[in-house]
Amino acid sequence: MDEKSRAMRASVQIRSYGKETWQLEDIQNDDIHEDGVKLQGGDANIAYRFKRFPITGSFDYFSKNELSLWGAGIGLDPYPFIRGSIGINSRYIEVGVTAYLNASMNTSNNKIEWVSHEYQGIAYGYENYTGKEEGEYQEFKLHGGFGGFINFFPIKFIAISYAPFFYRPWWDDEVRDYEISFRFPFIISQYLGVSILIAKHVQLSAGATLYLSPAVKGSYWFFDSGIGFVF
Repeated sequence: MDEKSRAMRASVQIRSYGKETWQLEDIQNDDIHEDGVKLQGGDANIAYRFKRFPITGSFDYFSKNELSLWGAGIGLDPYPFIRGSIGINSRYIEVGVTAYLNASMNTSNNKIEWVSHEYQGIAYGYENYTGKEEGEYQEFKLHGGFGGFINFFPIKFIAISYAPFFYRPWWDDEVRDYEISFRFPFIISQYLGVSILIAKHVQLSAGATLYLSPAVKGSYWFFDSGIGFVF
């Protein structure tokens, strides 16, 4: 961007997924301490399902001083999100940090085996009861994350972009309607892509995002392409 300039961009992205389910490894139910008795946690069989809408749209505003740059945006993915960024921009490179807040409707399928440690009175003391429950529910949640970005401009109208991001799909660890909690792991995503600006107003982009997590063996990819109008 030129010094002391502003720009707006409306864009649409199309995404393609190689797979949707990501099995987590070595996840434990949290220990429970109640009435001076410790109930041991156990293995938790949990998988993330990346069921995201294949099309997303956004509107962004950018403002640049001499070197500093900031931006803010809104969009649908398919639920509303907001994002903001701040950084520096020069002829050949752009570097900064970014954060977002996203609304989502989370669907959870639960199959739970439980142990209840209950006090039966002075004569009987404590008794353990076991059982199983299955259920599915949907819950509206807010979640977000933060990261950085770096863009190289080998030619003025071409950008090569890299953007690492850190987030947790669930901010809270509680499973609704159950007295159970887990230590949900964080996820690191890394985007690498290229974009080209045509006739100063039409922006075409394509790239890939790699997901990694300490609780997952292997990785997860998705690819996206997009078109935007800059004005």
